[in-house]
Amino acid sequence: MHHTNEEKCIFFITKNHDQTTSQHRIADCLPIAQWDSMHHGLNGKNDEKNDLLSSPYPIKIVTDAFHYPHADQVLPIQPEQLFFMDYTSPEDIKHANVLDIGVGSGVLSIFCLLNGAASCVGLDVNPRAKILAGHNAIINHIDKNFDIRDGGISDIFESVKDKQFDFICSNPPFEPTPPGIEYYINSAAGIYGLDFAEKILSNINQHLSSDGTLQLVTMAPGDAKKPFKLYEVLENHLPGLAVEIILDRQPILYDDFVGRFSTIFGYSDDVISQMKRTARDDGVTHLHMLILKYKKGRRGSITEKVACKTYENWTTPLGAQDHCYM
Repeated sequence: MHHTNEEKCIFFITKNHDQTTSQHRIADCLPIAQWDSMHHGLNGKNDEKNDLLSSPYPIKIVTDAFHYPHADQVLPIQPEQLFFMDYTSPEDIKHANVLDIGVGSGVLSIFCLLNGAASCVGLDVNPRAKILAGHNAIINHIDKNFDIRDGGISDIFESVKDKQFDFICSNPPFEPTPPGIEYYINSAAGIYGLDFAEKILSNINQHLSSDGTLQLVTMAPGDAKKPFKLYEVLENHLPGLAVEIILDRQPILYDDFVGRFSTIFGYSDDVISQMKRTARDDGVTHLHMLILKYKKGRRGSITEKVACKTYENWTTPLGAQDHCYM
């Protein structure tokens, strides 16, 4: 784990209402050059930043900057977390005991607790994530009912092996990743980005309560129309059960996404070319951002709908500069 004063950011997430929908957005993002600058704001100074930090809302989340170079990065707020919030049913989290797998900055846990969850357990293998998640809970006035535990690598449910939850959520690592490289803990997930999600799905029923809900926000490979590789995983682990998929409006080409490992990160062209050949052989051309919802034991099939707006336009994940991550 790196002890570092590298720049961090604080995000302010608000919610807009209209007659039919509630949509979350990033209201602001402030760079924090030193931890001391934030502590100054928390100590009662009467300035604009302190007004934001001391109010119950918006939700306030401190993360690493986008350009943080080490594998233990705590992920900045991305469009997929807003996607998750917009498509979370209030009745699923009200009074629920929640499990957040891959807690990261704590943003999903904090969202659930601020919206009526009874308790939340957050799991992560990254020590820096657990530190920041606890800090973010405090600056959002959450000082109880949030239990942050070690995540498991081979068995992700190891810390909660005898427990069941009403609502299990995750924004799991989902980036298609070249084999054998050191990459961000929060993102690396095998050549199709499905390794972590499949671990969740393979054991989900034993950890959901009788009417419990699983909700993932993730990315999955397929063709231009649907993420069929994810559907193969679902048919293997949840056969004959009802799963709802909410697709973001703008998929990205698989080749474009994995190509950045050579153009931006400098990994071998040979390794990236092999990933692209494997994808072509399997009929994979696109990657889809999506929400997956599953109610324990409900019979049915996989159903799809399309999100009401585009969440991910594929700029920041491809390395483009953004003022929120400077």
